[in-house]
Amino acid sequence: MVFQNSVLKKDIYAGIVTSLMFHNDSILLAGHGPFLKVYNVQTGQLLTTECILPANRIHRIVLAPHVTYENKVEIRRLAVFGSKYLSLLELKITQNEASITIDKSFGPFKDWIMDAQWIYEEEEKTYPTKMTFVYGHNDMEMYDLKTSEPVLLYAVQCQVRCILYSARIYGHTPSTLIVASGTVFNEVHLWKPLVRNEDEDSIVYKYLKGHEGVIFGMRFNEDASQILSVSDDRTIRVWPLKDETKDPVVLFGHTSRIWDCQFVDEYLVSISEDSTCRVWKNTLVVDPEEDDNGDCIACWEGHASKNVWSCAINPEHQIVATGGQDSGIRLWSLGSIKNNKIDSEDDLVSFPLPKERGKDNIRNFVIVKNRWIVSATTDGYILKCDTTVLPHQWIEVQYDVSYKNYAIMKNSECGRVVVVGNIRGDLVFISPTEAFKPFKIPAHKQKLFEIFIESTADENILNIISNGYNDSVLFHRLDLTTSTPVVRTLFNLEMPAERTTVMSLGFAEEENILICGSRESALLIYRLPYHTNVPENIIQLIKPSLQLRRSHGKQAITSVLIKKAKDDIEIPEAAAEEDVVMDDEEEDNDGIIFWTTGRDGCYIQYRLRISQQAAENVEETQLGIASQGDTVLSGHDMVLEKLYRNRVTKGTLEGSTLMDGQLLLLGFFRKNLFVYNEQKNFVMLAINCGGGHRRWGYALEDAKLNKSSFAFIRKEVLYAYFRDTSSITEGFKDSILQGNYHGREVRALRFLPLLPPDADGHQPMLYATGGEDTILRIQQYMPGSACGYRTLVSIRKHTTVIKNIDYSQGISSLLFTSGGLEEFRCWKIEATAPKTSTGLVNLNCLEVASCHALSKDIESRIMDTSVFAIDAERGLHIIGAVYSDAMIRFWLFNEVSRKFSLVADGTWHAKCILQITHLTLNGHIYFFTSATDGRVAMWDIHDKLYAAVQKNEVLELEPTKAAFRLAEPVFHYSAHMSGVNALEAVPYKEDGRILVTTGGEDNAVSAAILKIQEHGSVKPIGPPFIIPCAHASSVTGIKYIDQVIFTTSTDQRLNKWQIRDLEDQGVSLTMIDAAYMDVPDPSALDAVAFNGQVHVAITGIGLQSIRYSQ
Repeated sequence: MVFQNSVLKKDIYAGIVTSLMFHNDSILLAGHGPFLKVYNVQTGQLLTTECILPANRIHRIVLAPHVTYENKVEIRRLAVFGSKYLSLLELKITQNEASITIDKSFGPFKDWIMDAQWIYEEEEKTYPTKMTFVYGHNDMEMYDLKTSEPVLLYAVQCQVRCILYSARIYGHTPSTLIVASGTVFNEVHLWKPLVRNEDEDSIVYKYLKGHEGVIFGMRFNEDASQILSVSDDRTIRVWPLKDETKDPVVLFGHTSRIWDCQFVDEYLVSISEDSTCRVWKNTLVVDPEEDDNGDCIACWEGHASKNVWSCAINPEHQIVATGGQDSGIRLWSLGSIKNNKIDSEDDLVSFPLPKERGKDNIRNFVIVKNRWIVSATTDGYILKCDTTVLPHQWIEVQYDVSYKNYAIMKNSECGRVVVVGNIRGDLVFISPTEAFKPFKIPAHKQKLFEIFIESTADENILNIISNGYNDSVLFHRLDLTTSTPVVRTLFNLEMPAERTTVMSLGFAEEENILICGSRESALLIYRLPYHTNVPENIIQLIKPSLQLRRSHGKQAITSVLIKKAKDDIEIPEAAAEEDVVMDDEEEDNDGIIFWTTGRDGCYIQYRLRISQQAAENVEETQLGIASQGDTVLSGHDMVLEKLYRNRVTKGTLEGSTLMDGQLLLLGFFRKNLFVYNEQKNFVMLAINCGGGHRRWGYALEDAKLNKSSFAFIRKEVLYAYFRDTSSITEGFKDSILQGNYHGREVRALRFLPLLPPDADGHQPMLYATGGEDTILRIQQYMPGSACGYRTLVSIRKHTTVIKNIDYSQGISSLLFTSGGLEEFRCWKIEATAPKTSTGLVNLNCLEVASCHALSKDIESRIMDTSVFAIDAERGLHIIGAVYSDAMIRFWLFNEVSRKFSLVADGTWHAKCILQITHLTLNGHIYFFTSATDGRVAMWDIHDKLYAAVQKNEVLELEPTKAAFRLAEPVFHYSAHMSGVNALEAVPYKEDGRILVTTGGEDNAVSAAILKIQEHGSVKPIGPPFIIPCAHASSVTGIKYIDQVIFTTSTDQRLNKWQIRDLEDQGVSLTMIDAAYMDVPDPSALDAVAFNGQVHVAITGIGLQSIRYSQ
């Protein structure tokens, strides 16, 4: 085998983070596949990365005990191991720089290494050379690793001969060694390697029984008085080893298998397959509280989909680092546990009324500027309390009998105004700062249902919207310019004929657009005239321009949040990279971006585009119904598009706010009021308030909730939680240290040619991925970043696996995704180039349409698709789709009408069809299909397709009725003994020849040349060239690029094949290069020529790419 000179250089990598270890309080070592990375958690900076164990993962990092200091440089030895291999390293580090030097590498050892430990006496502590290993068959060896060849010092077999799922070594001298073995018998065995029986086997001196599943992990505490174990049975068990009168502690709470758990002072920190990291109290150390039921005291959710594989705690026990299957590394503050989960009334401040007020109690309240609480009482009093002055005192502001038993309250963001609505329909204006005297205006005939206050660019102007119960919704303008405020009622907002009760809204001042959300889940959009155009003493009636009902199902829309110019949303992962430049100037023409939250636990992001600036009289409201699939609603020169929907809680969402560019969602789940960070995907704060259905309020000053207040009424008493953690440092800059990828197996990968090169020839490289986690992600290649990419879009819309992604360019750039349950969706991609070569693309991905599912069998899935624009100017696209029930269907998608129509269908393979592709040869379209029968079929339906497309309006009348049926393929041949998993067809040289290459379940790769004859018939040129053992396992991907063929397989090899023309005998393939890929279960392959280099990427459980110069 002759390999060519071009080197397949590994580039992008996203994979499982298998090991983590803190060197000190700020330096974190991460085993990311075969790579060892060094991070400074205080700055979020990646200091260095080095490939340590090629073709293996780093399963564990073992630090030597001694650190040497030379000119502010810390030097430390460490060992890393994975599989049967181990390397000794030297780490040199400062706060801003690091280097890793491989001292020695050993292996393969006799068996899989389950744990390793440095062995040294006190005098050898500065430079230990001995290590002991426990292997997968429950035996131990001790080596001296001074020389390049390891010297065996001691070996022993445990008396219980069995396979281990885990092992842990305690002690650093031979005499103090204790080995804990996690066996397949669901038991933990403790044995001392130096204590043997007559058979020279080491004796198990303690059997710990109780688990009902295999043991995945164990840890000793510092003095080996306790050991904990985690198991397949989803429990954590803490075993007392010295006081046998105590029962083991059993903790249950994870919903899937637990991989590891650690002792941290009085806490236990565990990680699990359920993608959470949980913190528990170790009740063997601290006495349980009266209401302690064994539940975890913190649950950190930030990793995607499945599996947190690694965990580390810094020496100060303040920071927890977790690494996931999603390639992400997250940081969590152990010190913030008490600050973030408020369960006890001891953490709350109560505000009871003075005893002289008798049985009077607080009915409603507002928090003003994190300082004042203004409340309305049952007896009709308005009271004010300054929370910064102790003792807390209620001061009477006003008394009015109309407040008795009923008062609706709202405060302005600036804190200058509180508006109170009473049972008679009046609006009362109060100044907490006593800038003006309270005054009242009559507004409604019925009691007030809700009041909203919207600030404007002029700090002295506020817009007040009041909603009367079964009455009108009025829009008022409050002018605070003088000491005597002026209120003018401008508009009466007409409600639709359907029952609609407004309970949330947002106002876009620049566009004069009012967006209302209702209790009945309707979204109303009003276009308001400018106040100067409204005649004096006239209340103008305004009809809604657009109405979208059932936007949150049947649940209420609890908040509408409009993105203002100052509220630029942070792009995840960008903040930590100083070289990334964000350009938001182009967003001016993107319309109004806003979010709604609902009691269905979801938030939805919308965009409202406006083509005319002047308001018009609306004769009839344009209606859409979200539950019937209306994602785009247009009318009256406005287009409303649903961009994104996500459910973040099983409870309800009740509010939303933008702070420091981050979207914070507030809601209730069970007994807790919580604050959820949408960008970082975790609950920032949870307060036990007794649950929803109560008056509550909040005031925030920053996105980290360093200064914030939360208040609620429980049992007729007002409680508040005042949070000031600005002086408390978490020890890290950002909770996301390394950005995440998919959390489960990825099944689809496609490079996207969205943007042309700029004047300097630079072109952003984008690619889309999808898989078992049902998430569609679009990423940008960023060679200067830690992982080599940045995620631009992450959308969960599919309900099951995304198996295929295809791209087509028509009027717009379209993406087609499909997979399980015959789900087939079309997305519109809008991309704006960055201003600099290192900037991020400004990208939106909008769902346009979904295709009909025709099979009655719910198990039917779309196995593959192939897309091309048959008439780009008219926005017509043909999609060839093959199904697991042996059907082949050709769909027409019309961009203008946003509809799918069935053009042709049929079956021929009579087996599950695995692949479909197409090519254009001399203006003629040919399709190729392959199936589990090992055959490849070629289809010529060019003329029929074009004839059907000319009548696309007729097709759309009956979108599920095919215009014609597929007959026989024009040619077919047998390429493999079983399924054809990979298929590629490209024009080959001149004179109408086609190169068809395939990869099969039988490990083979084949290549065939087909020639199109004058009359359209197909003639094979020579027999198919087949390499029977091209890979060691089934071939899953194939790609032709740069005159060569790339293939990948579940053997994790990427092979590069040269094509040799044999003239009348077809072609042959010769392997010219190969690379081991660090991604398990590769299932998709794609390649692209980009900026003078060829990039080839594979994806499976992770993603990895190689590149070489053209």
